[in-house]
Amino acid sequence: MTELTTVDYIIVGGGLSGCALASRLRRSLLNTSILVLEAGQDPDPEHDVVSTFGGFALQGGALDWQFQTAATPSTANRTHTLTHGKTLGGGSVLNYGGWSRGDDPDYDAWAVKLGGDARWCYAGLLPYFKRTESFYDTSANTEKHGFDGPLKITPTKASHAARKYPLRDPIERAWKEVGLQKNIDPFANRLAGLSDYYEIWEDGKRRPSHLAYPLKGVDVRTSTTVSQILFEVDGTPKAIGVKLVNGQTVRAKKETILSAGTLQTPRLLLRSGIGEPSVLSENKIPLVQALPSVGQQYFDHFALFQWFKIKDPSRGLVLGHPNLSDPAFVAGMPGDFSANEGLPRDILEKALDEDGVVGTEREALLQPGRVFVETLIFYHPLAPSFPSDGSILCTSTMLTLPSSRGRVLLSKDIDSTTPHIEPNYFTTALDRVSLIHGVRRLLNVMLGTEALKDYIESELPPPSFTPLTLESSDSEIEDRIRAVGVAHFHAMGSCAMGKVVDGDLRVKGIQSLRICDASVFPSPIGGHPMASLYGVAEQAADIIAASA
Repeated sequence: MTELTTVDYIIVGGGLSGCALASRLRRSLLNTSILVLEAGQDPDPEHDVVSTFGGFALQGGALDWQFQTAATPSTANRTHTLTHGKTLGGGSVLNYGGWSRGDDPDYDAWAVKLGGDARWCYAGLLPYFKRTESFYDTSANTEKHGFDGPLKITPTKASHAARKYPLRDPIERAWKEVGLQKNIDPFANRLAGLSDYYEIWEDGKRRPSHLAYPLKGVDVRTSTTVSQILFEVDGTPKAIGVKLVNGQTVRAKKETILSAGTLQTPRLLLRSGIGEPSVLSENKIPLVQALPSVGQQYFDHFALFQWFKIKDPSRGLVLGHPNLSDPAFVAGMPGDFSANEGLPRDILEKALDEDGVVGTEREALLQPGRVFVETLIFYHPLAPSFPSDGSILCTSTMLTLPSSRGRVLLSKDIDSTTPHIEPNYFTTALDRVSLIHGVRRLLNVMLGTEALKDYIESELPPPSFTPLTLESSDSEIEDRIRAVGVAHFHAMGSCAMGKVVDGDLRVKGIQSLRICDASVFPSPIGGHPMASLYGVAEQAADIIAASA
């Protein structure tokens, strides 16, 4: 093996968290050498998928790992294709740019799992959330918002004067009709309610991590894949660098930091000898550190996407109609609102009883105002199988606090960069009743309100299915979810705080090795994970710099 270089810090993975972490570390440690190793390419900033919605194509292509899961019994034995950024900037290059945080209790649960480490509760993370933001409204609550961060946070309605979607007012009235209260600022209050959809697009373009966080002074190597972590094992194991797939090595004088993502980080740990001893032994991998939880607590925001037919497409209500051809309408997500709701207490308690949830976890989930479902309505079909002619819109009903847990393992070929993923989606009573309740609420909004009766004709089901209606039974809704439900590509939790890493994000039992990506999330958060992940990277940079 030949040594490529020696640096102070190696960051494995140049995705959202890796780029943000590298940038902040470089700013804090000016005389320190930092190397980012990214398996994917440096994307062309004018690439369709990077610079615009590009026909709303998220999946596929050279920028996406397109991981395939194992067949999943709980979802009609289907395999799922998981979009996972294979590019500098990672998921921030491919995602829809939605910006939301979870509720206070979501993060407070993290601190509990770390024995009360206040750095990871909501109050401890808030300064880092604020640090990332350049909030559009400078008169907003200064205790909850930041105004000079690298990411401009703007609601759809304020992004462009021409970006006024015709269905905004009817949909707002429909949600009000079913009793959902307006939430003026979901960042300053609790998440529950109907709030504007916030995003980080600027001038009609994505703002990916590697552009938002300057990497000047950081050595970035793209198309460079890491195969293993290297250790000194005399006494307490110490990470000393990495081995690349081409056989070259890179040494780290201070630390190696994994930011490869929820689906790749546990694979790297296992391949390097950190994990369940019996699994490592079966694969003839020398044991470096026994950590049975590596890869074992994976979760995602599971969801049901639905499509609805417009009664009179000639009215110009949905993208694809000539009246909505102004580029401003695709200068970000084509939608107005995020609807976040809890569950009726009797339904929630019955599900928690069935799942055997007790103690402090049960008490936390029963707190008033907890959000279990998020619903989005998009003025576009968002799927190539449906015509984009102004006749169809799409919806997403998503579990925000999923309790089902899967796992990420090594493939049969232990040197493969593709992990073996058993997602185990939709296996708990809580997930089942939450998503069924959320879908029924959406059906009431779309098909049962005066506000939308002149706009929406019916649900447009997938082939071989009958439309869901107001009269559909719970079992019919459940069957649809199992048959076509998918993840929102918000993979989290496979190297959880308290289990795999400590409060300093150090891998337990290993010197000079940390993790900074969504794999460390020990439990779900109610919002989409991007804002939280940036906050975690910001705090990680401070923690690492303080120990330098």
